[in-house]
Amino acid sequence: MIDISRFCLNRKAAPAITLDKTIPLVANLGIKNIELRNDLYGAPDNTTILDHLPDTEVKQLLDDNNVAIETINAVGNMDSREMIDTNLQSLKQMLEMTKNLNLRNIVFCPVRSQDDQRSAQQRQDEAVANVQDYSQLLKQYNVSGLIEPLGFLDGTLRFPWEGQAVIDKAGVDNFKLVADTFHYYLANVTETDFHNKVDVSYIGLVHLSSVLAHKEREKLDDQDRYMLDEHDIMDSVQIAHNIEAAGYQGLYAFEPFSDDLKQYDEERVQEEISRSIELVQQNI
Repeated sequence: MIDISRFCLNRKAAPAITLDKTIPLVANLGIKNIELRNDLYGAPDNTTILDHLPDTEVKQLLDDNNVAIETINAVGNMDSREMIDTNLQSLKQMLEMTKNLNLRNIVFCPVRSQDDQRSAQQRQDEAVANVQDYSQLLKQYNVSGLIEPLGFLDGTLRFPWEGQAVIDKAGVDNFKLVADTFHYYLANVTETDFHNKVDVSYIGLVHLSSVLAHKEREKLDDQDRYMLDEHDIMDSVQIAHNIEAAGYQGLYAFEPFSDDLKQYDEERVQEEISRSIELVQQNI
């Protein structure tokens, strides 16, 4: 059974709960890890990562509740060379505001654009160059990076093996990947693909959510993502079990996205988290 200490709450699972209440909420459930976001309240805005609380107050909340910050989501357009200066500026801002909070990782997401005219080789070359630059800055703060392939059709880095190749070619030792069950499903990463092409040693974090809508794969979007459910068409629990069976020993974070969750109060959030944990722990 996956121990409770290996679960993590992404703030998208409790978007209506302020940070000062989220930290003790997860601690009361036995969860020791949270993911912060720069887009919880709309467009990405780094000033909202800590809910405008001073870092000293956040540190006290974390220490009092024995909770750690696993990631900040996210630096976007991570594989666009023309965005490198803007991205490095944003990354440094994140690192500075959390330098006293023992932040572990920052998530990097690729470009999403139907108008991207770069070849696959150009995209990879730019991703490699950018990751090398991100890596140097991250090392100054003793923080690591996590690339999250996005399975959307307009994503420029959709598959986990593409992320593995970028890390290898960049030659960096402080980057891994996010394995997101929603994006595995969108990219149609099959069990055969997983066993033959995915090296679990590259996985630094697993994101879990469920989809209940019976839509065509290519028509799904973030609004279809909920907490785990027995009727999940993606069977995220089975994907998690496959990753665990392959030797993964890291954290499992709940990352739904639907705006419906903004209506959930603390009691509902706790119920959803507890049920999700039980589903993952079954049969392991």
